[in-house]
Amino acid sequence: MRLRKYQLDPRTLEPVLAPYGFVRPLLSGGGLLVGLVAVWFVVDLLGTSVQEQRLMAENQALQDELSESRQRVDGLSEQLDNLSETDRELYRLILQADSIPSDVRQVGVGGVDPYAHFDGFSKTTSELLRDHAELLDQLERQISLQTASFQFLETLGIKRIEALAQLPAISPTKGGRIASGFGYRLHPILHYRRMHSGLDIAVPRGSPVYATGAGVIEDIAYSNIGYGRYVLIDHPEAGYKTLYGHLDSVLPNIREGVEVVRGQQIAKSGNTGLSVAPHVHYEVRDHNNNALDPRYFLGPSMTPQQYQELLDRADNLSSLPSLD
Repeated sequence: MRLRKYQLDPRTLEPVLAPYGFVRPLLSGGGLLVGLVAVWFVVDLLGTSVQEQRLMAENQALQDELSESRQRVDGLSEQLDNLSETDRELYRLILQADSIPSDVRQVGVGGVDPYAHFDGFSKTTSELLRDHAELLDQLERQISLQTASFQFLETLGIKRIEALAQLPAISPTKGGRIASGFGYRLHPILHYRRMHSGLDIAVPRGSPVYATGAGVIEDIAYSNIGYGRYVLIDHPEAGYKTLYGHLDSVLPNIREGVEVVRGQQIAKSGNTGLSVAPHVHYEVRDHNNNALDPRYFLGPSMTPQQYQELLDRADNLSSLPSLD
């Protein structure tokens, strides 16, 4: 038989049965459990707060990095603008190329929004990422456009160099005198005035005749009623053709389709065709076969004084018959 414990009731001063022993441990254990739960909640709360603080710090660091990157990209964009200005104000001006329209230089992008995937972030983050991506894409497109522009200008520059090399810019003979100029003259054989479409340069028979610009031999022929033996050179990049008439002979290596350079000997002077004295008849034509005054192509090979003397002499010969 289990003994029961009594205790004195302080209010009535009478003995009463004592509660079972497990109630106190239960009450004390429940308090411990509540304490443990409270401690776990506080620790979890503190842990979450630390994690959030770390994430906030990382986010701020990323924003700072993006801001610094934006400044660097702005600097690159400014340098690109300077290159574009040089392109427009210098290179294209020198090479006489049309400027790239400003709306083409902006090279915008239309259609579907390529930055919509940023909308899932917070407004601040989304705006930052979108702005940064738009700037990078714009810069990339401008760089591509400027690269293409420089490639075009490089090609154009090479063509201009070729054109300068092909430009008729020297006399077809070394020495000699201008016997007849460009314009209407009395023909010495036909005895009527007609257009004299070149210069007559009087030189001894057999004198070297030189190509006045780089080009391709287009035609070598003989005409009894005109130029006699002649050579026609095409200067395609420069946009001209030159003719050398009344030749005595053409050098063996000079044939149709052969490329020549400025100053290369192509023939020897003579007195063939409708001619009254040994000389070289020299013509410059455009690609529409319009005859041009060769005097204006001789300046680069002369001093200003020599060139002025040539112009004056040609003008003084306007009333005299030509040699062909």
